[in-house]
Amino acid sequence: MNLAPLALPLALALAGCATLQAYPGPTKLSAELARIDGSPALNAGLPIAAIIRKVDATTIGVAYARVLVLPGSHSVLVDCLMKAAHTTTRFELNLDVSAGDHYVLEPESAPGNQNCSEVRAVPR
Repeated sequence: MNLAPLALPLALALAGCATLQAYPGPTKLSAELARIDGSPALNAGLPIAAIIRKVDATTIGVAYARVLVLPGSHSVLVDCLMKAAHTTTRFELNLDVSAGDHYVLEPESAPGNQNCSEVRAVPR
C-alpha cells in the first residue's frame, strides 16, 4: 500500500500543533514555566487567528502554535489574520507571565470585520 498520497494531508493537519521551548537551557517542568497559546498557522475555517511570530529574540516557525517561556516579562509579536478580508495586522504584546500559568491569545475584530483591533493574552 502506497502511503505517499497521505503524507501531505497529514503534515498539514499536524502543522501548528507543536509546542516550542522559547527559553535557553534544559527542559523544565511545566510548573516552572508559562504557556502562551496562539492559533495554528494552518487553520481550516477560523475567520480570525492570532499567530505567534516571535517571543523576545526567538522567531517562532509556522509549526508552532504555542510556546513555553520562563516566568517574567516577555515581548510577543503576533500577527492577527482576518481570513475573509485577507488582511494581517501586527501587534507587539508586553506580557508578564507567571510559572504554571497558561495564556491564550484572543484576537478581536475591528468594526466592519476588515482587520483586527487588538489581541489580548487571557489567562486560563
